[in-house]
Amino acid sequence: MKRFFADEKGVSLLFEYILFSLICIGFFMIVSVNSDEIFMHTPNEVVMENEMSDIGNMMSTMITDMYLILPANGRIDTEYNLPPKVGTETYIINADIAYTDQIIELVSSDSGKKIRVTIGGIATTMPINGTASSSSTNHMISYDSRR
Repeated sequence: MKRFFADEKGVSLLFEYILFSLICIGFFMIVSVNSDEIFMHTPNEVVMENEMSDIGNMMSTMITDMYLILPANGRIDTEYNLPPKVGTETYIINADIAYTDQIIELVSSDSGKKIRVTIGGIATTMPINGTASSSSTNHMISYDSRR
């Protein structure tokens, strides 16, 4: 009978199986609880930030190009298109702060995420102000040197 209790081979295999199973179940529980954050939320944040930066850079380039071809005595109007959504959210382009800071700010309407893009130093010679929403259909930049 003493030999029966001294043999621990079966106990160690059973203990190893139970321990391994608990570790795997725990791992899968943690992954399933955090899967929305890991697989959906974080990549969406990265895509939104990159897309908002691209749109801000497009606006900055458009304003700079417009500044380079401004007539000395006249008016210029430029229509442009914006993507209706970035990721899954609408956004607002705010250039009201560009007069002092030379920055265009893109703000997500849903999450409040902000991206700032510089204009390239032209706000000191040409005042830039205005707001555009991605949900509106018509967008235009206007400049009148006669005013």
